[in-house]
Parts: sequence; structure tokens; C-alpha cells
Amino acid sequence: MSKYDLHATELVKDVLPENDLKELVNEFMIDAGINMGSDFTDATLERAIHIIENNFRFLPVCYVASAFKKGSLGNYGTGRLVPRTIYYWLNEMTLEYNRDQAKEKLRANENDTAIAYDLVNYPIGSAIAKKIDWYNKGLLKTEDWDKIPLKELAEREAKKLESYPEIFGIKTD
Repeated sequence: MSKYDLHATELVKDVLPENDLKELVNEFMIDAGINMGSDFTDATLERAIHIIENNFRFLPVCYVASAFKKGSLGNYGTGRLVPRTIYYWLNEMTLEYNRDQAKEKLRANENDTAIAYDLVNYPIGSAIAKKIDWYNKGLLKTEDWDKIPLKELAEREAKKLESYPEIFGIKTD
């Protein structure tokens, strides 16, 4: 297994030993140099590593690799293989990473919403009707209304389990 395969999904700050990160960045720089038809110095490599370790430590290694690949192929404009250009590429990649994270979070929220609309496993209307019935019978007080989780009650309703306020820790008279 290559070092890239080992660390691709890790955040830069979590890559251990430190030497692995340096080797990875060196590989990214070599590939970028080939794509751009240019060489780089040891000083440029050290500065790139410093920039990545200090300014982009929250990025996964695969995003750093992608920044070098996309940047060197001209996706972020043209430039030379110097720290300033590398910094620009990584800034652009950070924007992509943030967009990806926002999409992932939105997708996760949509999945949570889908559960609420699963009326077979969670008959929300029936659960609400039961809570109203308990309230009307005096078994549930206004201040206890939110103590009974609607999702849990709806799940019990779907499974045809007996439900009463005491199950949820509500004392009745």
C-alpha cells in the first residue's frame, strides 16, 4: 500500500509520522512539475510543506493532492510552481472542500427528514392524536407535552405497542 493510499482520507494535521507528509508533498510537487514543465528547489518544497502544515491542516490529504493536480493542469489559472501559486491552489481547493462538506451536511439533513415522512414506521398523526387524547383526559399536562418524544411515540404506534404517559416518565393522577 502506498503512502498516499494510507493517508488519502486523513486530515493533514493527522498524518503521522511527519516525514510521510513531506514525502507526499514531494510527490505532489514532482507531478505538478511534470504537468507544468518546470522544476522546483528544495526551498520551494520546504515552503510548500510549511504552508500546508500551517494553513491547510484541516484539509484531507486527497484534497491537497487534488489541488496540486488541478492547479498544475491549469484549472485555477496559470502560474509558476512557486509557493504563492501553491497557496492559491490550496485556497481554491478549500472552497471546493467547504462546498462538499456543506452538500454532505445537507444530504444528511435530508435523510433525517425522510425518517419523519416514513409514515409506515412513524405514523406521526396517530402519535399526535394520542397525545391530544391524553391531554383531553387530563393524563398529560401542558408542561409535560414535550417530554414525550413524538418520534418514539409514533414508532410505538406503528408497532402496535401499548403506550401511556408513564412509559415516558410522566406521572399521572
